[in-house]
Amino acid sequence: MATAQLPASIEIFRPGRHTDDQGVVREFTPADLAAIAAGYDRTLREAPLTIGHPAHDRPAYGWVDGVHVTPEGRLAISPRDAEPQFAEMVAARRFPKRSAAFYPPGHPSNPTPGRWYLRHVAFLGAQPPAIAGLKDIQFADDAAGLVCFSEAGTVDPDPGPSTQEPPAMTEQEKAALARAEKAEAEAKAAAEARATAEAAAQAATAQLAQFAEQQRAATHASHVAFAEAELKAGRLLPQHKEPAIAVLDLLADAHPVEFAEAGATKKLAPVEWLKGLISSAQPAVQFGEFAGGALAVERAAPGMSDADIDKRARAFAAQHNVSYAEALGKVATFTA
Repeated sequence: MATAQLPASIEIFRPGRHTDDQGVVREFTPADLAAIAAGYDRTLREAPLTIGHPAHDRPAYGWVDGVHVTPEGRLAISPRDAEPQFAEMVAARRFPKRSAAFYPPGHPSNPTPGRWYLRHVAFLGAQPPAIAGLKDIQFADDAAGLVCFSEAGTVDPDPGPSTQEPPAMTEQEKAALARAEKAEAEAKAAAEARATAEAAAQAATAQLAQFAEQQRAATHASHVAFAEAELKAGRLLPQHKEPAIAVLDLLADAHPVEFAEAGATKKLAPVEWLKGLISSAQPAVQFGEFAGGALAVERAAPGMSDADIDKRARAFAAQHNVSYAEALGKVATFTA
């Protein structure tokens, strides 16, 4: 057997002049009903479905998921989580009347100060079913100041001129409304200021990261160019090129070191010291296996000094537009 459910849409109110349960005539236009429907937010305050008006703690038999205006212009609710026994009693027309209770615009417990808000929907006319396990509704306010309308309280569905002006807000209600509006404005301004500050901080962080990355790329490119120049000059062997670049990149972030020289204290960046050391070295002469296509030579060229080999290697590199290391291999091979 299927579980009983409430209809997807239940009418609770309509525009016109209505007499509330306190005997006060109030007028609601279609625009008022549209504002009530648009302003309902169950994440702010969820309206329960009750049996009778809960002046004190009473159980909820369901909840209002949303509020809308029907094509006929009446205010209706979309229920959710209704107890099956309660739904069965509604389907059996055990509750001939419904009564909507609203927070007026100036009520201190109104979650949307300045406009009407649905507090609960009461079903009237029958004894509540005995359902174990229901939790009591915990209202933070009492019934004082609420506006409740029963179906029998309708004066005229036509929202024509009212014979009685709605009662003005009390000074206490005005003060509460003013405080709520001020607090809302301050909270909104603070949230906007925080959002602006966070956006500025994020932009600054991103800009610094981009600048740092550009600096790292430029520094790495300069180290590559330096290593290639030293390789061509013969002061750096091919197998030492990549390790040299990696060490230079690592030392680029190192703090300068201090040392005494000629009675004075000097500072020097480690990366600059290493570059100077490499640049001041004599061109390397290596007889063995050279990278980059250099031929292997297993013994020194007979009858030639290192200076002679260096001179010939430089001339060969200039003539054939090759690196010093490659020229050194060729010259050594020719003379072996």
